[in-house]
Amino acid sequence: MIPRPDYTDKLYTFKSSDMVKVLIGVRRCGKSSLLKLFKQNLLSQGLSDNQFIEINFEYPGFLKLQEPQEFYRYVKDRIISGQEMYLFVDEVQELKEWAKTINGIRAEFPVDIYVTGSNSRMFIGEHLTYLSGRYLRIEVFPLSFKEFLAFRGIDNPDKIGFHSIEQLFSDYVVGGSFPAVVLSDNAAIRESILDGLFESVFTRDILLRGRIQNEAAFLRVARYVLDNVGNHTSATSIANTLKSGGHSISIDTVENYLTLMSRAHLLYSCNRYDIRGKEHLRTNGKHYAVDSGLKNRVLGQSESNRGRVTENIVYLELLRRGFEVSTGVFSRIQTEIDFVATRQGRRYYIQVSETVLDEATRSREFEPFSLLNDGYPRILITKDNYDYSQDGVRHVNFYEFLLNQNSIEPLTG
Repeated sequence: MIPRPDYTDKLYTFKSSDMVKVLIGVRRCGKSSLLKLFKQNLLSQGLSDNQFIEINFEYPGFLKLQEPQEFYRYVKDRIISGQEMYLFVDEVQELKEWAKTINGIRAEFPVDIYVTGSNSRMFIGEHLTYLSGRYLRIEVFPLSFKEFLAFRGIDNPDKIGFHSIEQLFSDYVVGGSFPAVVLSDNAAIRESILDGLFESVFTRDILLRGRIQNEAAFLRVARYVLDNVGNHTSATSIANTLKSGGHSISIDTVENYLTLMSRAHLLYSCNRYDIRGKEHLRTNGKHYAVDSGLKNRVLGQSESNRGRVTENIVYLELLRRGFEVSTGVFSRIQTEIDFVATRQGRRYYIQVSETVLDEATRSREFEPFSLLNDGYPRILITKDNYDYSQDGVRHVNFYEFLLNQNSIEPLTG
């Protein structure tokens, strides 16, 4: 298996704490493999296989353990007194009253617990109060571009040319970033894997769990929002647009569909932040897709709207790095900053563009920065190789941003 140190390092940081470690993310993004990597490393340090209790609810043999009492007995029978024990549970949301049951195991036995889940609905409900303040949430995404290169055997991107990077990035966008897709050299197999991902995410996590009866209406909403990543949308605007096209649908139904897609981690919502009023706004936010390959599976491949694809990837990369991300707006002024990214009390203002070679485009991208009156870093990210830094705004190349964790940090020295 190929290492993903950004995640396994977090697991090591949290190891042996009394908290339940919850890995959450879209199906097939690599959560189970991360637990296997973690176990592999622990075994190399001298632990034995019988110190691990592993339950994967995607395997038929574990279905009977969905009942809390059966689950409890299974774990209890495998606890070895005096040993350092680990409990790994995949797709824990399939366990009835999972939070109550897992917390009971945590309280009764000296076992280090790690669970994975594919639906953020697992964090909703009264039973979650049993884990309140007792779990650490680790968001897992499909591969970053840097991880994509590592999976392709490229550990040092500096040694390959710019045009090679561009071609690899094109492959990343077209095929997507799910590990199984990236590892396959066969185009037909990659397409088949994406079809399976589509079925598991859309059918299992959304249509069935959401009890959606009108599949055609749902797919119309899904296609619309995926085709408008990076644009301001709302349930009202989507419903009105579909109605104008002859498809009647209620605002509440659209809202439900958007919620289901977000809970399945197909979509991520980026709310607006009023920079002057210093408050988050709940209306007319933006949505971004978790993976361009899955998006292409729904919409078909297209060369259009490349700027929105670039913006989408920057947004996901900021989430991977632990930022809280909003779209910056100014009260009563029709202009905005693509991203206001906040982490550990520090804020970054970020504009994203394919290129600012054209003077008019450059002026438009720099204008929102001039409206700011604080000293937080201001970053322009484009694919241009020329440095357009000016007036306190630092220009960062798009590929440098993706490949260097510290690329937007203030320069020192």
